[in-house]
Amino acid sequence: MQMNAASPTTEELVQRIAADDRQAFALFFTRYHGKLLTFAMHYVRARELAEEAVADVFLKLWQKRATLTAVSHITSYLYIAVRNQALNYRQKMENQPNLSLEDVPLGLTVEPMTPERELLTVELQAQIQAAVDKLPPQCKAIFRLIREDGLKYREVAEIMGISAKTVEVQMGIAIKKISAELHHYVRLRASPTATAANRVLRIALSVALTTIGVSA
Repeated sequence: MQMNAASPTTEELVQRIAADDRQAFALFFTRYHGKLLTFAMHYVRARELAEEAVADVFLKLWQKRATLTAVSHITSYLYIAVRNQALNYRQKMENQPNLSLEDVPLGLTVEPMTPERELLTVELQAQIQAAVDKLPPQCKAIFRLIREDGLKYREVAEIMGISAKTVEVQMGIAIKKISAELHHYVRLRASPTATAANRVLRIALSVALTTIGVSA
């Protein structure tokens, strides 16, 4: 049975979403939300948590819409992403201690935001994002699926219709390129006289590279 104009195929919706079509995203959301919510309920018994897990996946989907066309099996991607997100929520709930208000230490305070922490959370993160955006389309899609969505190599291989070895090679390329970009950034920012600032940059670089899985 051929799909008519009022009922586009999933592939057509993905193409339109990648081109910033919000109406296509709304149709896509309507098509999959109920199924994914039922699926998430198998992993978290609370409907609220299942709703949050599914909402998080759709939010990430929209945020990385430009790379969606690199995903060969979007349905597999959705179910794997929802499963992983639901399991993350369940683990957090199981590990969360049940403290009453009286149990909270009076001396518990929020650590102040220092210039060093601002560098880590704002400037360097922006550099990492810029480095990721410079990656080739397939390489960028693979990096985000693994680092942002927490998928395994074999899951990404299944979603994108490629071999696990190709995923591994592309991740190696991504990490090498991002590492080079960050080292270049630190060299440009480093000052021969500002020792303290240089130390902060080196620490920031080390933390950032550890986060993406590279030794500084």
